[in-house]
Amino acid sequence: MELTGLTVELVLSWLVAELALAAALQPDHGVNQRPPFWGSHTVYGNYSGDILLGALFPVHQMGPSDADCGRIQASGSGLLAMLFTLDTINNSPQMLNGVRLGAVVLDSCDSDSVALQRSMEFVKGFFSRANRHHRVDFVCGDGQPPAYRNNSYDRMVGVIGGQSSAVSIQVANLLRNFEVPQISYLSTSTTLNGPKYSYFFRTVPSDVNQAAAILEILKVFGWTHASVVYSNSDYGNRGFQKLEELASSYGICFSSPLRLDQERQDYDDVIESLVNKTNARAVVVFADKMATGSLMHAAKARNNTAGLVWIGSDAWSSRETVVNGVEDVIEGTISVQPLVQRLSGFDAHMDSLDPRSATSLERNPWLAEFWEETFGCRLSAEPADGDRRPECDPDVRLSIGGGYRQQTYLHFVRDATWAFATALDDMHRDLCGGRPGLCHQMGHIEGRDLRRYLSNVVFKDQNSQSFRFMNGSGEGPPRYSILNFQRDDLTGRYSWKTVGQYSLKEDGKANLELRRNETRFKARSNYTFPLSSCSAPCQINQVKVKKENDLCCWTCRTCGHYQRVVDEYDCQECPPGSLPSPSKRDCVMVPLQHVDYSSPWALAAITFAVFGIVITVLCGLIFAAHGSTPVIKASGRELSYLLLLGDLLSFSLTFVIVARPSELSCGLTRFFLGLCYTVCYAAIVTKTNRISRIFTGRPRKPRTRYTSPRSQLVITALITSLEVLVNAAWLLYRPPLTLVVTPTREQRVLICDGLDDSSYLIGLIYPLILIGFCTVYAVKTRKCPGGFNEARYIVFTNYTTCVLWLAFVPLYIAASDHALRTVTLAMSLSLSGLVQLACLFFPKMYVVLWKPEKNTRDAVMAHRNTTFVTMACHAAPVVLINGSGGTRGRRQAPLCCHRHPASSCGSDGPALAPTGTY
Repeated sequence: MELTGLTVELVLSWLVAELALAAALQPDHGVNQRPPFWGSHTVYGNYSGDILLGALFPVHQMGPSDADCGRIQASGSGLLAMLFTLDTINNSPQMLNGVRLGAVVLDSCDSDSVALQRSMEFVKGFFSRANRHHRVDFVCGDGQPPAYRNNSYDRMVGVIGGQSSAVSIQVANLLRNFEVPQISYLSTSTTLNGPKYSYFFRTVPSDVNQAAAILEILKVFGWTHASVVYSNSDYGNRGFQKLEELASSYGICFSSPLRLDQERQDYDDVIESLVNKTNARAVVVFADKMATGSLMHAAKARNNTAGLVWIGSDAWSSRETVVNGVEDVIEGTISVQPLVQRLSGFDAHMDSLDPRSATSLERNPWLAEFWEETFGCRLSAEPADGDRRPECDPDVRLSIGGGYRQQTYLHFVRDATWAFATALDDMHRDLCGGRPGLCHQMGHIEGRDLRRYLSNVVFKDQNSQSFRFMNGSGEGPPRYSILNFQRDDLTGRYSWKTVGQYSLKEDGKANLELRRNETRFKARSNYTFPLSSCSAPCQINQVKVKKENDLCCWTCRTCGHYQRVVDEYDCQECPPGSLPSPSKRDCVMVPLQHVDYSSPWALAAITFAVFGIVITVLCGLIFAAHGSTPVIKASGRELSYLLLLGDLLSFSLTFVIVARPSELSCGLTRFFLGLCYTVCYAAIVTKTNRISRIFTGRPRKPRTRYTSPRSQLVITALITSLEVLVNAAWLLYRPPLTLVVTPTREQRVLICDGLDDSSYLIGLIYPLILIGFCTVYAVKTRKCPGGFNEARYIVFTNYTTCVLWLAFVPLYIAASDHALRTVTLAMSLSLSGLVQLACLFFPKMYVVLWKPEKNTRDAVMAHRNTTFVTMACHAAPVVLINGSGGTRGRRQAPLCCHRHPASSCGSDGPALAPTGTY
């Protein structure tokens, strides 16, 4: 049981009464009188020194009840290892500078109850010391505080022990009330972690690390489905708790954990349950040695457990008391033990022991009993009544006839002793200033001061590796040996063989070194370990579906094509535009697609645009070279150049549209898409409107205004400015952005924002209105002189453009391929430009280049489908067309005409014959 607050209070009350009684009964004896409550029946070892350590070792086994002691431990050499280490320290000139370190040793009998009872001997002294040096509550008749054992406990500064966690927990609960540091050499329970036990240290790692080491072994062997058996004790419960806590991170599942209760005789049922789990062949046994011993004997009686492989914790594995008689059952066991290491020089020390030496018996009063038990003899010359044992041979030694083998944990005892010695040496150096011997400042050592020094000790362990308590927490560094219980094929003897090590790296990651080729199972199984897995591992694209009747077993379900594996039980859809990675653990974005100059679609559009640009430039050059001819003049040179500029913009915009989408390219596309059409049709509207106004004027009406080249350019600019304002406002309201769209699960396309809907068509509304006006004016000017009459060409241009738009708009809206949408925009612009060139410019270039006879004033002024008759006419107003196609004024000129419905430009005006220069 764990020591509770009430128990501590009762103990302290008892101690107060003891000291009060001592003071009352000895008013005149002073401090050197031995108190009456020092029981003469208590056996203790005394290693004299200037500074003392208390020590608790299980010299005897636990008796029939917790309060009794049993037989002496045949392998109990922990006490001898501490005495050997004290000799080494005191003989070293580099340690403690003339201060001798001693010890007072008590037998815990491997029982927490006995250990608690005998620890009272320490506590009495600590209580007396507190009464002397801190708060004086009791005094003797001479006014002096009562002394316990001549104040020898003023020199006791700490305790080494206990061995088992149960003993250490009880002792730690008691000692922490007096701020006494304690170092255990073999207690691993996680109960001793935390601030409650701030005065507790240990040179072994805690069970937190042991659980991780066991799980690492299961992982290496692929034993994903295992059974676990644990004892109903603090050690077992906390060990299982840690195993269960960490198991999922190692991919291990424990099926139906089984708890061992020492008071219940249900070990046969436990074995039956383990055998029936045919898929769980690996069995983790996290229990103390007594419960495990009973379990193994039950397994031997069952006689069909050959297929079970035991994974042992440190409390029972490698213990002879557990193994004896059940070696064939335990064969093949893999166990985790705190680092197995030999203590150098200790074997020679054991051979030098003399059980008849007074010094040896003072330090170790149980040595004689140990000697007689080991060799089966008696040390006394005269046998006691009924003692038939022979007298011991004075020359016998442990290594020769005693079957002695060094225990594997003794180096932890050595480390515990060295930790105290190093802390005291550091303190001596700080307080005594290099003066040899015990100085006044170290006459009384406070526990809290020694604890601070212990937290910072650094010394070399048995292998000359640096030892320190982890992070000042009092935990020993995680160092484990992996043992395998094997049978020697030649001798038939069983033994624990070291087959690996487990430790933590500096970054905190586990490091398991296991020699699989040296690890063997039972001979009857051909040394091959069994499988311990309920189901085969799932593939990388599969997850587990647990079975209802056994949560450790599963079936595998394949995740979907577009799903990744989140954990071992769940799939998750990847976002659109991404696919599962090859490992199926992550979603990876598919490569970004976009139209650029290397795209086949873009190359086709660019080729078409380059062809249009070349034609446009040629047209411009021809118009410039023949700008003074009647045909070119009649077409309106300035507006024709503006129309060519619009066509050039239409072709050039292709390079922007098919470029990699960016905010700049998207903005330019939106702005110029409608503007190109607007420039072209604004020029056509202005030109046809001008011709209509000129040739439909009444005979005596004032001259037509705003027909000069400058006026025409201003009018065109005003018409175009409306499109500029609309596009500018559109860009401000909806700034150009790029957008990544996913038309399919496996596509990710970079486009301009707006290309995925119909918003780009907004810019084409105004040009569509201008096309309507162009058509109206083309119809109105259809009867003008041939050089001015472009009605057929304009109407054909408009019809063709409308047909292109009727094909373009549905294709643009219906196209799911964004590359096709982009190229549709570019091609529609280029086609419209080519239509305008073909309909409005090619006829004039044909006349200029190949029909010069038609490039005359008469041909330009001729009416199509009209018969001119020379006759005397009245004077009529004649419009004089200047060299730029504008009007200079009106004058009366003879005009021969014949009134005919088809002979006039307008509805009621006369036929006009331009005169003068072009």
